Amino acid sequence: MQAAQRASCGAAGVTAAPARRPAAAGAAAFGGRAGATRLHVVGSLSRRELLGSGAAAAALLPPLAAQASGATPVVAAAAAAASPAADVHLRPLQLETDGNGVQRLALLPEGWNSWRWRGHNVNWLAAGDKGPTVLLIHGFGASVYHWRYNVPELSKHCRVYAIDCLGFGWSSKPLVEYSGYGLWTDQIADFIKEVIGGEEPVVLVGNSLGGYNALATAARNPDLVKGVVLLNAAGRFEEAGEESSEEAAVATPEQQNLWSGLVEQVGTAVKRAAVFASFVFTKQPARIRQVLGQVYVSDRNLDDDLVRSISLPAQDPNAAEVFYRVITARGEAMNRLLAKLDGLPLYLLWGEKDPWCVPARADQIQRYYPAATRTDINSGHCPHDDTPELVNERLLQWLSNLEAKAASA
Repeated sequence: MQAAQRASCGAAGVTAAPARRPAAAGAAAFGGRAGATRLHVVGSLSRRELLGSGAAAAALLPPLAAQASGATPVVAAAAAAASPAADVHLRPLQLETDGNGVQRLALLPEGWNSWRWRGHNVNWLAAGDKGPTVLLIHGFGASVYHWRYNVPELSKHCRVYAIDCLGFGWSSKPLVEYSGYGLWTDQIADFIKEVIGGEEPVVLVGNSLGGYNALATAARNPDLVKGVVLLNAAGRFEEAGEESSEEAAVATPEQQNLWSGLVEQVGTAVKRAAVFASFVFTKQPARIRQVLGQVYVSDRNLDDDLVRSISLPAQDPNAAEVFYRVITARGEAMNRLLAKLDGLPLYLLWGEKDPWCVPARADQIQRYYPAATRTDINSGHCPHDDTPELVNERLLQWLSNLEAKAASA
């Protein structure tokens, strides 16, 4: 494999630092040949230098993603767009080039940045030093890595952040109450205020469960959010004639059945036992790949690193119980959340081949919120990773229009 290339994301502030000495990447532990990939290792900046100047910091650890996919690692770092509090630990951001020559995030087994929130560690990353601020919120079972093909491109034009919700990815997995989803909306709101800075409202972009969390955060914190983008968002609507309820199940029946074999009619004890037994099977790499294969239209990006990004966090001792609590959790109905938006710009960027959150769900959102704009694309449940070039192009266009309208107002 060729030596690592140097790369730049231009205006993004994500720029490869000049190499000082090469070092072999440790690929053997993950199925690759030791020494098959060479990584440029460069000196790092102090936390004060990184926060004060926004200059590139060095990557000191070899990325994970070159082992099986033929990806070429690139040493890079995010511009420090935030002014985080003292309980934030920063790590360099590493990029790589995949086997098709496309730049993406490198998978790091130790995670990215750490923010201490309510006694728990929250994983996050950032890139870009100018333009509108965008916060990316992952879906069920995913993490910040699921935005691997979006962060490099978006950060050329935006200040981009991504966060792991508690219970997922490299964030802590506490045994707390997830039902009601107030925990995540509080986490996201505090992240905007404490890490991003809260000086101006942000645009929330969420996929699946992350779409629901983005919508709920905007509905409950209108001063922090200036726009919401939903990528095949999860969440239930109250049906006609249904008794009024503050909360409804968030995961769709298709998601519950496919991920956990959950049957609504069984009792709690039986349900928990069934979900725990299913989780042992569900977290296996082969099962993860099978599930993803059902909701992606292309297998181009269904690689080992994507599977690892889901299976590694699932090894946490609390992961099975958190899985049960989340898959059975309930939250405020979508129609109630939409009623609270009060004219907030809402964009539906929908993968029309999604078997879980079908286009009819986007139709429902538009019925309750006619001001929403919408684009359907030939993609599945996770369009940002399935067809990232389509999502990046349309998302950037919508953001540009949003900024233009704000400037002319």
